[in-house]
Amino acid sequence: MKQNNSSILLVGGGTGGHAAPVLAVYRKIKEIDREAKVFVIGVGTKEERAFLGTIPNYIKIKTGKLNRYLTIKNLVELIKFVIGSIQSLYYIWKIKPSVVFSKGGYVSLPVINAARFFNIPYFLHESDIVMGKVNRLLAKNAKKTYVSFPLQFYKEVTSNKKIWSGPILRDGFADAVSGGRKSFGFKNNNPIIFLTGGSQGSLNMSKSIIGVANKLLDNYNIIHQAGKHSYDLVMDFHNKLEKNKQANYYVTEMLVEKSGKDMMLEAINAADLIITRASSTISELAIKAKPMVVVPWKYSAQDHQLKNAKFLEDHNSAIMITDDSLGSESLFSVIKLLFSDKDKMKEMASNASNLFPSNGVSMICEDIIDEAKE
Repeated sequence: MKQNNSSILLVGGGTGGHAAPVLAVYRKIKEIDREAKVFVIGVGTKEERAFLGTIPNYIKIKTGKLNRYLTIKNLVELIKFVIGSIQSLYYIWKIKPSVVFSKGGYVSLPVINAARFFNIPYFLHESDIVMGKVNRLLAKNAKKTYVSFPLQFYKEVTSNKKIWSGPILRDGFADAVSGGRKSFGFKNNNPIIFLTGGSQGSLNMSKSIIGVANKLLDNYNIIHQAGKHSYDLVMDFHNKLEKNKQANYYVTEMLVEKSGKDMMLEAINAADLIITRASSTISELAIKAKPMVVVPWKYSAQDHQLKNAKFLEDHNSAIMITDDSLGSESLFSVIKLLFSDKDKMKEMASNASNLFPSNGVSMICEDIIDEAKE
């Protein structure tokens, strides 16, 4: 297939964890080469559209997750995957990209398969310490696979094809900026706790913070990204609080750009302590040198969140609470412990800041552009 050397295709989405890095890659490519024609393919979820919806060449396909067992639900997913594969072949033929970059996730499989059909080179990025199922399938034929954690954790990828890039950070993310307090309406100087369960949210984490919020809000401010699974529950609790405590408790379903501000970055910069799932976000938070309490989701594929969290804990860069151990009292205890030992918080933050490279997005985008020009 004759390729259009100015066309680059990015694929990834579904959740904010996949979509935000795709947006960062898109913006960096356009910053390096304003004339580059960049297309993005995703699946069009609400979380994905919050990041990618304003990109001019944003394309949505319908595809499904492939599972081992044949059930009615999985049969529907298989049908959707077949539809997505046909759509992917069409868009690859129409766009004729010279290179494809994939952030992983189920939307990537039919698109990269279509790219392989047309003999188009592709790059991958893996955010977790354990490679996701789709990336494992695709890594063998990838031109390069960039990884967030040290190279020894990715034995599936041949040594000459894997590069330790660290996480894909949004432009300016790694800059050591404090503040952000005013963006959330806090009028006091109390420490700020930022709790995030990601774009999906964590019901367990939300219930745990709700159980102690009344006690915490006398001495702390809370930023709570509740996610779609617990937003209504948290807002109902928030609205029943005393007015002075409501002012100290900022609740949102998602933290996206608002009035020209990256609200996720504002929250991270403002936070004195971050309580988070152990998803790919923890490598970004580590670079920001933030003390963390990490709560790995016990149902994550191949226990990758537990392994992500253990990596930080083993390097004295975070405190881990397992999902089964998490509750209001255990959460309150670790918050009190950390804020009573500022030296420990500083040590954790300093250790975390040295764990990951922070220039990954520039490295990846320069390689993508070089490949597109060949």
